[in-house]
Parts: sequence; C-alpha cells; structure tokens
Amino acid sequence: MSIVKMGKTFIIVASATFLFACAGSDKDGAGEGVTEVEETEVVEAPPEKTADEIALEQNKAARDEASTVYFELDEDVVNSAGRATLEAHAWFLARAENSGTIVSVDGHCDERGTPAYNLALGERRAQAVAQILMSYGVSSSQVKTVSHGEEMPAVEGHDESAWSQNRRAVLDYAE
Repeated sequence: MSIVKMGKTFIIVASATFLFACAGSDKDGAGEGVTEVEETEVVEAPPEKTADEIALEQNKAARDEASTVYFELDEDVVNSAGRATLEAHAWFLARAENSGTIVSVDGHCDERGTPAYNLALGERRAQAVAQILMSYGVSSSQVKTVSHGEEMPAVEGHDESAWSQNRRAVLDYAE
C-alpha cells in the first residue's frame, strides 16, 4: 500500500470514529457549554430603621415590661430600680410627638395600716413617681395621680411575699 492510500484510509477511519463518538449519548456531559438560567424572585429588603426608630421600639419594650415601681414598707422613696423604670417612661413622655399622652400613676399599699393611712401613703407614692417623671422633663399636664390605698391588691395574701408586691405605684397610659 502506498503512503498516500494509507493516509486517506487513516483520515477516513479517524473521521468515522469521530462521527460515532459524537453520535452516542453523553449522559455525564449532557448540556456542557449550555448555561441554564434559573428564575429568581426579587425580594425587596425592608427599609432600614433609623436609630431613633430603634430607640423608640426598645423604649416601648422596656415600658411595657416595667410599668410598676415597688416600695419598701411605709416608704414613699423610689429606689434605683424604680428610677431606671421611670427614666424609660419619661424619655417617651417628654418627646414632642407624645406631648398629648397622659399617664396615670396609681399608688397602692399592702393591707397593713388603717385605710386612711394607706390612702395617704398611696398618694405620697404616686406623687413621688410623678415628681421624678417631671424632673426628667415630663410636663405636669401629662401626669395624673390617684391613690387606691389597700383597696386594689396585685396579689391576695397575708404574708411578706404578697405585701411586697402590693406596695407599688403603677403607670397606666390613657387610651
């Protein structure tokens, strides 16, 4: 066989092999070179909150959680925990947009003492809370005080556990 005939035979065999290879199914590489495009849904991110909006939300949570100031037996002095509670309420009330918001401060006592004494003590407790709110910048027109004395206990009972929960002032926002 001549070299030219051999070259032609080689080209024919190589071409046939190539055609057979291309004609077969390619399970592993199917679609190579083809890019599938997945449809994605565009989700808009919620607008970022300002620092003021975040502070308002945190303050509301603090006010909702703590609207009661507790007192010691026969005392009308607000302790440091009570002052922290009142500071959160005052921050909210003193804001210009809340100038029409009114809070009622209800003074309460435990069952010990005469009804007259407990009414007076409840009033002193409510006034002590109101004074602190006003010292933080709350307008006096936004704060109302009332004493319930021993008439509205938070907890029924005749022991120190119940009494300690009944010696209180409660902040209640008018709706």
